[in-house]
Amino acid sequence: MKRICIINVAGLSPDLLSRQGDLWFGSLTPAADGAMTPTMPSVPASVQASMTTGRLPGEHGVVAGGVFRRQSRNLSIAERSNTLLTKKRFWHSRHLPEKPKVALVFWSNPLAGGGDIVLGAASYACHCGKVSNQPVGLYDRLTETCGQFDCANVSGPTASWKASQWIAESAGNIWRDDQPDLMWVNLPGVNYELIRGGVADNATAVEALADVDKWANALSDAVCAQGGQVIVVSDGGYTDVNQAVCPNIALREAGMLCVKETDDGLEVDIEASDAVALVDHQVAHLYCDEELADKAAAVLAPLEGVESVLPRSEVFAPGLGHDRAGERIIIAKPGAWMAPRWCSADEKLTPQAAQSPLGYDPCELISDQADETSVRASRGLVDGSPETACFLGATFQLPAPQEMCVTELPDVLKKVMFE
Repeated sequence: MKRICIINVAGLSPDLLSRQGDLWFGSLTPAADGAMTPTMPSVPASVQASMTTGRLPGEHGVVAGGVFRRQSRNLSIAERSNTLLTKKRFWHSRHLPEKPKVALVFWSNPLAGGGDIVLGAASYACHCGKVSNQPVGLYDRLTETCGQFDCANVSGPTASWKASQWIAESAGNIWRDDQPDLMWVNLPGVNYELIRGGVADNATAVEALADVDKWANALSDAVCAQGGQVIVVSDGGYTDVNQAVCPNIALREAGMLCVKETDDGLEVDIEASDAVALVDHQVAHLYCDEELADKAAAVLAPLEGVESVLPRSEVFAPGLGHDRAGERIIIAKPGAWMAPRWCSADEKLTPQAAQSPLGYDPCELISDQADETSVRASRGLVDGSPETACFLGATFQLPAPQEMCVTELPDVLKKVMFE
């Protein structure tokens, strides 16, 4: 069994790489013309799940970065429980010639048996201020050589590509000391700068990509020195945006999203609401009773920046992912994105409501006072263009087809590891 390290560079795309020369990434041997088609929606948790299971979101169940549970009427943002995956990752298959030892380093959906070795989860650090680790004591061991990880580097206005330096150094130590056969490493940061400054003419994103390239190169050297091989991927690219859509404000104005007043301020009353939208970049899930779906869709379809409001059966094949999806899927037009805001700027919210928007809020990466006009790039749409494609390259020639989707990556990895 050959040892493989997969490095996922958040925000990297063939289009972004073409804008910047003299990078180690550019020296890699491209496969499938250097691009994989992402699954829909092209958001990190969903695409990374497709990469590891080889299944579409409608099958593996991760259809968004958040989860809405209909029975409890509970909306959870950035949930990363491994139990959300309803299909096995390919390394858990009983049909492999050998069982690989697997390490997951800041990968999505990493906990509860996802791998033999687990370090971090960006969302876990964001919400808990801690670094998850398995086996217990792994993080403490790594701090002896790498120092403490700054969780502020993956959350809020202080989120920075500097997080990738610590992650890459720690991954190198894990590769050497724990000897995994298969290691998945997620290097964040370029994506933060794209959201803040856009794709075109963004000097800070150029700096971020150059630094992450340097740290990924160092990790690759450490892997190759131990007899391993390296594959670099991304979970989708970003495109410039100049318009925000607020579906929950429209639902509230139509009387379908309810709010309640408390002594501490306003908060959403999901229990009393007829409809609520869980937004995630350029895609949103509309949850409501089926008999109200057409009425809610009629409220949202005319909004400027909305491309279409589709029945979930047109986006997700039947399966648990289909059941988790909203009754309707709201798709933004190119150049637009979905914002989670449901209130006006002058309304007082409860502390809990202020910290729990109805979906992913990229404004938190910019400042506490940032509004939707501050967001310069987004993702989520899948149109076959280089702007949204997932990068694919390696330190060797990959046995990949000329054109491929991220769901085909497990088959490519099995060929590399076992043939």
